[in-house]
Amino acid sequence: MTQATLVRTPSPRSARILLPLAWLALAATVLTWLTRTPVGVLREQLKSLQFWSLELCFVLVVALGAAVLYRVARGLTARDAIRMVALASAALVLTLYVAPRTNRIYYDEQIYQGIGQNLTDLRLAQMCNDGSVEYGRLQCFSGEYNKQPYAFPHLLSVAYRVFGVHESTAFLVNAVVMALTTCAVYLLVLLLFDSQLGAMFAALLLLLTPQQLVWSATAAAEPSAALACVVAMLLASEFSRSKETIALAATAVASAYAVQFRTESLLILPIVALALWPHRREVARPRLWWIGLLAGILLAVHVAHLFAVRHEGWGTSGERLSLGYLTTNLRVNLWFYLGDWRFPAAYSALALLGLSGGGRPRARLVVCAWFLAFFGIFLLFYAGSYNYGADVRYSLMTYAPLAGLGGIGAARVVAWVRRLWAGPWAEAAVVAAIVFVFLWYAPLVRATTEEAWAARADVRGGP
Repeated sequence: MTQATLVRTPSPRSARILLPLAWLALAATVLTWLTRTPVGVLREQLKSLQFWSLELCFVLVVALGAAVLYRVARGLTARDAIRMVALASAALVLTLYVAPRTNRIYYDEQIYQGIGQNLTDLRLAQMCNDGSVEYGRLQCFSGEYNKQPYAFPHLLSVAYRVFGVHESTAFLVNAVVMALTTCAVYLLVLLLFDSQLGAMFAALLLLLTPQQLVWSATAAAEPSAALACVVAMLLASEFSRSKETIALAATAVASAYAVQFRTESLLILPIVALALWPHRREVARPRLWWIGLLAGILLAVHVAHLFAVRHEGWGTSGERLSLGYLTTNLRVNLWFYLGDWRFPAAYSALALLGLSGGGRPRARLVVCAWFLAFFGIFLLFYAGSYNYGADVRYSLMTYAPLAGLGGIGAARVVAWVRRLWAGPWAEAAVVAAIVFVFLWYAPLVRATTEEAWAARADVRGGP
């Protein structure tokens, strides 16, 4: 008897039986847990489970994502690398030295940081209503489970473990997120449209988007939520190109992580599915279902979170989502992209130009659907108007797809300029034009406006 005969591999028939049993066990476990656990008890359980679930998710995203992106990086040219470094550096400089580092949401940023400290010191997902810091470590006597998803506070907790629990650490996280988003958009457009020029312009448009810069200099959750969605789409695009199992696994894990930053982040799941639609034959292959099972396990705690907070009022006693808000929010939010003083209408024009042509019609459809999903959901939200308080931050979720289409539109403009002016400066001329348009909005980026003034005063310790 040889050694090979001693090792038994599961037969295809047993695998076909085991897979549905595993899915059934996961669904039954989660359903039983949620329906038989009182909400108060469930929230107490989630305080601990959130930490360990997000730890696992974060490690898998970093490990699998790094492995996949390493393969992507091997296919880049020296020009790609130089452009990405230059664009990421510009993003850091503008975020750290142009946009004022301040709070812009009424105490929400302090809540995120407080939860991050609880996750760091106590490994509990909670706000501490009564506690103290003794010998450099938080002691909490009364904690409360928060309604907001926990991926961003967990991300802060990772940074706190390295750099310490300081407000400056939270601002540093979002500054790095800004630089990473610039690179991720570059790679995404490169994979989707195979256009170095389009990728460069897309990243440039993103880093010169006024509100992107403004909110990247805060401790808000939206910049990292937007980055997580871009990374999920980037990994999905790499799977479409390579068809490799590790890319599919990375896509599933990154998608599971992305939905845990904000409630509306769930919308990235159908967009990723749309991006993978040409490979729908994968549905008949076991690897998709095994990887989907892993994503389901990673999402189980977040599903429990959504179940536990489903009756939260979110600041209103009326309907949170309703068609009754559509007309008012549409009038404000659509005008934001067409003629508002906070967003360059020229970027929207470039995006429409990119949507109307430039090759890869399926890719353009996916990116357009991505924009529409995150634009449309807030039209139904009672506080979804970009003019409502500081809720213009919700527009950050639309900037990556808008910049992607705008980058393709800018590349088309370069091609037209080259036909009229057969010199080497067409690309530089379009870059200069975009920078010049951005300068109209630079005073807005540099301003510290009235939102969250009370929170700023409390942080400063005086009026």
